[in-house]
Amino acid sequence: MALTLATVETAIESLIGGSQSVTIDGISYSKASLSSLWQARKQLKAEANRTTRPMVRAVNFGSAGYSGESDNTAKVTLTESVS
Repeated sequence: MALTLATVETAIESLIGGSQSVTIDGISYSKASLSSLWQARKQLKAEANRTTRPMVRAVNFGSAGYSGESDNTAKVTLTESVS
């Protein structure tokens, strides 16, 4: 089994549910090592958020400091995909 968010979640649920130990990728975890699994889950969730959430930012170029037309605002949206 690879160390994925799903396998870590399953391992945590098994240990909380009464299992004495679980093994992921040859490493055994027991109730005493739940903090390690919680840390791994936190890191895997953070990595998933970084890779699935696109970077989007709206930029407004307003008419501040310019005379003339009152509505000369340009809007630009930048999108970056992280892989």
